[in-house]
Amino acid sequence: MSLTRTNIYLDDQQRERLRQKSETDNIPVSEIVRRAIDAYLAWNDPTYQPAPIYPQTRKSHSSPG
Repeated sequence: MSLTRTNIYLDDQQRERLRQKSETDNIPVSEIVRRAIDAYLAWNDPTYQPAPIYPQTRKSHSSPG
C-alpha cells in the first residue's frame, strides 16, 4: 500500500474531536481519516474494497531525560 500526503481543512470542532478520538484509541488522526474515507466509499459503492488495515498506534513523543 502506497500513501500520498494530502492536505485537508477542518474546522476547530472537527480537529478537536479527531484529536480526542486519536488519544482515546491510540491511533493517529491520519489513520482515523483513512478509515472514515474507506467507510464512506464502501457505503457509496458496495463494490469498493479498502486496503487491509494494519494495526497502527500513535507514536509517543516523550521528551528525552
